[in-house]
Amino acid sequence: MDNGTFDHEQALPKLPVPALVSTAEQILHSLKPIVSPEEYKLLVAQNSDFINSKTIRAIQARLVRSYEKNDCYLDAEGISTTTPGTYGELRGKTLPRNPFFVLEDDPLSKTVVPPTQASRASALIRSALRFACALRSEVLKPDVSPKSGNPLTMNSYHNLFGTSRIPYEVDARNRQKIGISLKKTESYNDSRHIIVIANSQFYSLEVLTPNKKDIGHKLWFSRHELRQILEDIIADSESTDIIDRTRQSVGSVTTESKATWNYMRLKLAEENKAQLDLIDSALFVVCLDHESPTTDDEKVSCISHGTTRIQKGIQVGSCTSRWYDKLQIIVTKNAVAGVAWESTSLDGTSVLRFISDVYTDSVLRLARQINGSNYTLWPKADTVKIDSEVVKPTFSKLTFNLSNELFKGLHLAETRLADLISQHEYVTTQIPNFGKTFANKMQVSADSLFQVAVQISYYALYGKVPSTAEPISLRRFRKARTEIVSVQRESVLKACQVFISQFSPEEKWEYVALACNEHAKQVSQAMKGKGFERHLSALRSAYIQKDLLAKLYPDMEKINDNEIPPLIFDPAIDFLYQTELLIANCGNPALNLFGVTPSIASGFGIGYIIKDESISVVACSQWRQTKRFLTTLKKVIEEIKNDWAKAHPEIKTKAIGSSRARELEDTVDKFDDVESHVNKFIKSLPQELINSNNSLEYKKKPTSKGDSVAAPSNYILGGYDYFNVGELESRSNQLTRANSTLVSRSGSATNLKALADQTVTTISEKDESNVKVHSPPLSSRSNKNSIGRKLVLHSE
Repeated sequence: MDNGTFDHEQALPKLPVPALVSTAEQILHSLKPIVSPEEYKLLVAQNSDFINSKTIRAIQARLVRSYEKNDCYLDAEGISTTTPGTYGELRGKTLPRNPFFVLEDDPLSKTVVPPTQASRASALIRSALRFACALRSEVLKPDVSPKSGNPLTMNSYHNLFGTSRIPYEVDARNRQKIGISLKKTESYNDSRHIIVIANSQFYSLEVLTPNKKDIGHKLWFSRHELRQILEDIIADSESTDIIDRTRQSVGSVTTESKATWNYMRLKLAEENKAQLDLIDSALFVVCLDHESPTTDDEKVSCISHGTTRIQKGIQVGSCTSRWYDKLQIIVTKNAVAGVAWESTSLDGTSVLRFISDVYTDSVLRLARQINGSNYTLWPKADTVKIDSEVVKPTFSKLTFNLSNELFKGLHLAETRLADLISQHEYVTTQIPNFGKTFANKMQVSADSLFQVAVQISYYALYGKVPSTAEPISLRRFRKARTEIVSVQRESVLKACQVFISQFSPEEKWEYVALACNEHAKQVSQAMKGKGFERHLSALRSAYIQKDLLAKLYPDMEKINDNEIPPLIFDPAIDFLYQTELLIANCGNPALNLFGVTPSIASGFGIGYIIKDESISVVACSQWRQTKRFLTTLKKVIEEIKNDWAKAHPEIKTKAIGSSRARELEDTVDKFDDVESHVNKFIKSLPQELINSNNSLEYKKKPTSKGDSVAAPSNYILGGYDYFNVGELESRSNQLTRANSTLVSRSGSATNLKALADQTVTTISEKDESNVKVHSPPLSSRSNKNSIGRKLVLHSE
């Protein structure tokens, strides 16, 4: 079939295995802004051992073999199964890690007869089923890159329907005792029913007919029939005694930590295997939430995890009306709609395409009512007509046999979830006049500009650059999914320092633009398969499961059991997996809001949608000043706009000339001695701060008339005036040193102190074999083509 859904898969390139040198260099770049100078020096020394390690090279050889044998080198058993990914260990002391979208209102919401919960849910379900039929018939148009038009892998769409995330026990010799896997029906087309959850009660409804050759599936119900069924389900759920509802709220099992999650599923399956199989094999879950959120903050809280409300000691909120291990379409009592999904099997871009098409098709139903079936996204999916000889399915309520032990476990899971919901807050905001249009005028990436603005906001509040993860898509490669980009870099640190100091607007903008350009290049390289996070995770996973790999590749050199590989298990690496900021960009005009939960309990989760003229932001944190953070972010963005306008008064009303992009690329050459440039503008500081961690070498600021210094402002920092940068760096240094001390006490893979004094030769990425590398003095790492100090690896 020409241009079928999966026609281009085998023509896509494979995700390359990055060179060891490249991964090592990127690790150092990501860690330098967030570790102490002493720790960084030790990491540089370990870097040399990493490149030359026989164990590392043996693991790398297995990754290359996996690349040769598989569509994606991360697919091989023993390589990717313990990869932490975006959310580290996935389950911990934060809310369930399910990204979510909040849709725009239904087009009929402003009319005299707005949609009800049942009518909007039925429209979305019908559109979702039409999407599923097009996907299974492989007539769904493949996704393409928005810039090049090249096809993208559609592999993850196989996991969109009829898939469930489940725990499983890993061999006790492995470090991770509970793993995560995906459960699917034996045949792709076997999943033909949905699960509806209302008031914590579970209902099953068959919605597709069996798949027939050359015909495919048919839809059992029209939209009006579905609406009536959903109204009956809601009525039945409301008639159930409130205590019985609570006793049957088994959805809480999917919110627990790994060990408890696994144990409770096993217990639940002992007497409820048929019910659990129905849930696992369902196309998707429809959550009919009994709350009516009105504000954006309320909508986000409701769509993401539901509400917690206690009545006479009993949970009557909607937080138990969820099943977090599957794709969920959520519709509230006042017809607010959204979708939440589990990130193990599904990428944000795939769910974005799905829910955007579903929303669009639900809008097009109005056009179809006027002009027939001409307005449609997919080939027509027939609906089984009402006929005296046809008996259509009816819904069935799932009842669960719960032992006292399991009932107590569900109660504890619910109270734990309610605690987490109470501890977290979601805050939303809209940033007007700062979307794609304005970023294009500034000749920078809108995504990079937002990411740098978030870093400046955090630095202004807390005096340090945090470990930050940004997921990006690798779907240009066969069966590949996402890569994590570590946003923190020295250029970002410099931009933060300069921005909150007494610099001229022109100089502030130059540093912001430079950080944006470096971030954009970093993202571009990662999207080309030249990132480091997936490679690092694969190296770690392969070493942990080296016994399994030995069986898979018996002809290859055995991995040394006695040598713990350098660098990849150093405690400092944990900073890259326990990210304080998780910032993700996903969305389009069909969506109102997009959100993610924090990666760690002390962090922030920030989801944003870049639109033409604005950016919508959802921030979530636990016991942090989320609202203040977003208020600071808006002020930072406003000042960035003002700085840019002052730096380029001649282009306020016209686009920047094409030469401007090249000018920004040359900014590094213009300021090849960054330290002396910053010294020119910063007031004198105490001598003890000169060697502060990640600080510039501050000296007395010249006072000649030619210097342009911005007047002090309290615009960003709420009445505190600009902080003295040295004081911020001193505080940051103390925190980093304290972290480093704790990290060091936990032990390290090698004797780093002994390695720190070695001298260094350099190496080319072209040939990593038969090369010995030593550590250079730190002073030799200077490179005029980098805004900060950079580890440079040349040919010997």
